[in-house]
Amino acid sequence: MPARTIMLIEDESKMSKLYGVVLESKGYDVVSRGSIDEALTALDEALPDIIISDIMMPVINGIDGCRIIRERHGREVPILFVSALDDLKTINKAFDAGGDDYLTKQSSLEDVINRVELWLEVPPDQKVELTEKSRAAWN
Repeated sequence: MPARTIMLIEDESKMSKLYGVVLESKGYDVVSRGSIDEALTALDEALPDIIISDIMMPVINGIDGCRIIRERHGREVPILFVSALDDLKTINKAFDAGGDDYLTKQSSLEDVINRVELWLEVPPDQKVELTEKSRAAWN
């Protein structure tokens, strides 16, 4: 079975490298993009199995980027936000934009890997329920 592909949208190169190295060590192919614009171009060519996105980025933030991704590509690909922002207003905006899950950057790398694995294993007919549970955990 070919490796699953993760698109990582993160403008901070240190964070991008850290997540990339850890996820690749778990056998994933990681496609890193430093902006939403770069990610949108890449998504028009090929869809990954999951997207991990930061929120605070220049030009187009991750929440607006999520909306654009959903408009162009639907809900097939899970979007997991990993952000330094932990206020409920931002978290709810992320879910409202079409995000499926939300972790803070204070979360351990193991937590991020566990969420990625969870989202890659969940059957399509259970994704909506899992998104609702993820959102409820914050509210």
